[in-house]
Amino acid sequence: MEITGIGMSTTVLSNANTNSAIGIALLDKALETDQMNGDALTKMLERSVNPMIGQNIDIRL
Repeated sequence: MEITGIGMSTTVLSNANTNSAIGIALLDKALETDQMNGDALTKMLERSVNPMIGQNIDIRL
């Protein structure tokens, strides 16, 4: 193998490693966003079951 071939293969592997790291970081951020959206949806659904509980006080005697 030529010297230039070794240098080129090193560059290609380095670029692939960088692209992989970027992809993993983006996936981690997407999973974090999905978790936050799921939590918000769960809270919204819990409130929709009895939306008026705790919002009004009946003080008639």
